[in-house]
Amino acid sequence: MPRSARLKNIAAGLCSSFASRNNDLDGYWSIGKLRSLCERYGRHTVSLNLLTSSMQPPSSAFSSVLACYRRVLEKLAYLSRIRLEEITVAYITLDFAPPPSPRATDYKLHWGEPFVLTVTINANGRGPGIMRHVGYCRPHDPARESRSTRRAAC
Repeated sequence: MPRSARLKNIAAGLCSSFASRNNDLDGYWSIGKLRSLCERYGRHTVSLNLLTSSMQPPSSAFSSVLACYRRVLEKLAYLSRIRLEEITVAYITLDFAPPPSPRATDYKLHWGEPFVLTVTINANGRGPGIMRHVGYCRPHDPARESRSTRRAAC
């Protein structure tokens, strides 16, 4: 695999896993809970730093999500033959107020409001790996959602 593609593969793996409905916190979709967190802070973006296991806005409630995706990063880096020490940036960013997209009106059956998930991975001497996912979600509401009873994925 070309060196330039390895960071993109790591970003793609993190992006698809994070966007998945299997990405849960206490049985509920993490992205919906992150949207609720942003609304409490009056913000429209949240950023998770996988290298420092920190996030903005800060919340200790998401420590298990940060730990899980840090392990996913470590595994994907190992499989891509990149030492974790080479990685200088590993961010997962969610924007819950993205600019309108002409494509958004084509898709009429959606649940909630749009969001853009961006994963950015940088490493010494390599081009950046950036992957995006566009989806829809509502803020977390346990009265409207079913709680998963399966074991956590991480």
